[in-house]
Order: sequence, then structure tokens, then C-alpha cells
Amino acid sequence: MLIQMLDLQSGKPSSSAGIRFLELLEKDEMAFDNLYCVAFQMMDAQWLAKRASYMEFNDVLKSTRAQLERELKLEDISCVQDLPAYNLLHR
Repeated sequence: MLIQMLDLQSGKPSSSAGIRFLELLEKDEMAFDNLYCVAFQMMDAQWLAKRASYMEFNDVLKSTRAQLERELKLEDISCVQDLPAYNLLHR
């Protein structure tokens, strides 16, 4: 899921979110694990907020991807822990 969201399957991402993530990964070897947990919590929060059924999985996945991309584009993000959605892990 996360690999597809960030366009990492090709080995060299073309999306700005994928490129930004690789920059974060250079600084922190746990960045993938942390971002995976954040993305999963983002998706769960959106699933519950939309009261989605399994038929709406793709819609929730798309909106999660869009939110993740927006957060990775924020200027003041220097590690995964700086993402606004990181707070979802501590609820």
C-alpha cells in the first residue's frame, strides 16, 4: 500500500511525495516503518469518518494518498514525526 502511494515500486519515484520520503529515509532508517503506521492510521480515521463500506475502499485509499502527499509537501517536515498525522499514533 505505502509503496504504491509513494510511487516507490519503480525504485526511482517520480512523485514529489516519493522523492520527499526518500529524503526522510536517508536521515532515519525507521522512516518507512513510522510512515507505514501513520498511513494505516490515516486510512482508518478516514474510513471511520466516511463510514465507508468495503465497496468504498478505493475512495478511502485515494483520499489517504492525497492527504499523505499533502503532508509530505509541507515545508517544515524534517522527519516523519513532524507530520501532522503522526499524532494519530498517540490517541
